[in-house]
Amino acid sequence: MKKRFASLDAFRGLCALCVVVFHLHIVGTVTELSFFRGSAIFVEFFFVLSGFVLAHGYGFKKELHFIAFMKTRFYRLYPLHFFMFFVFLFLEFSKLAASHYADFSFTHTPFTESTAIKEIIPNLFLIHAWLPFYDAKSFNYASWSISIEFYLYILFFVSMTTFSRVKNYIWIFTPLVVFYFILNNSSFFVSEVLRGLSCFFGGAATYLIYRKYAHIHISKMTGTWLELSSLIFIVLLVQSEFPYKEIAASLLFFICVFIFSFESGIISHCLKFKPFQTAGKLSYSIYMTHAALIFLVTSSMLVLQKITGIGFAPMINDIRYLTLKNDLLNHLLLLFILFLVLFMSQLTYQYIELKWQQKGKRPFYQEKQLNQ
Repeated sequence: MKKRFASLDAFRGLCALCVVVFHLHIVGTVTELSFFRGSAIFVEFFFVLSGFVLAHGYGFKKELHFIAFMKTRFYRLYPLHFFMFFVFLFLEFSKLAASHYADFSFTHTPFTESTAIKEIIPNLFLIHAWLPFYDAKSFNYASWSISIEFYLYILFFVSMTTFSRVKNYIWIFTPLVVFYFILNNSSFFVSEVLRGLSCFFGGAATYLIYRKYAHIHISKMTGTWLELSSLIFIVLLVQSEFPYKEIAASLLFFICVFIFSFESGIISHCLKFKPFQTAGKLSYSIYMTHAALIFLVTSSMLVLQKITGIGFAPMINDIRYLTLKNDLLNHLLLLFILFLVLFMSQLTYQYIELKWQQKGKRPFYQEKQLNQ
């Protein structure tokens, strides 16, 4: 039985929650800390983790079948994406009705810009982040990384099968080549593709290094020092701004994943506690549902603002903020939104993710029997 990297699972949840806070602006709260203003970079961490875990799970299997592999990956990602896409379509129609019948104005006119009609088909086929003439952040803006990751699975499978003899070199040199493109401001690929390619295959290359040194014993003291040091560097990097920050972050994430893969320190031990593991389990749902919930809370605040005349959702420097006019209440609002995201994520995980993951694990012949 293959090892499960429990501490890395926890990182998925923590990073997803950081991304949620990044997408929020609540006056006088931690959402405005420089760390959370830089937390969009944690999407790179998702790609690194995916590359590492898939290399662990599939990279050295003797027999790999494309249909079985892609079926598992399809059912892992697509059902929740599909569900949330139609949630956003419903929200756009609701905005259209509110604009027409209640003379209610939104930041963007319904079915324009990132929610334009032309963005529907690319979103359905998960190609919206790959092509320069579509908006990568259209509809459910978090889904851009899912668009990238889904087709990276195909490239990853090809590297493991068609180019199996040189797959290690592909995993190592792909991020190096992509980093070269980024440093030279290449327009050959859109930036989202470059982010995904470098981090995903960099994660796979990190697994190669781990696989070589997995037998090494690291003492608890040394492991704790390494884990703490890597986290301190990540916090410092995330809240900083400098040229080519994405490359520096990717390299640091490679190092962090490698260190925590040994699970030798106190921090990795703590990450195995139930709250962190639950957050990791719900991470995909947290990531995919939070944008819609933030929209609903913001819309509710706009309605309140219109009824009372009090600025509960002011525009500050072209950014929509939320405020209850009191710092304590604003922090409670933040906690409420996070609770709402976790509650909804539990539902989508149980009734969408888990259901379709189980379906994806069934052998093809069993599927035929069940459908007869």
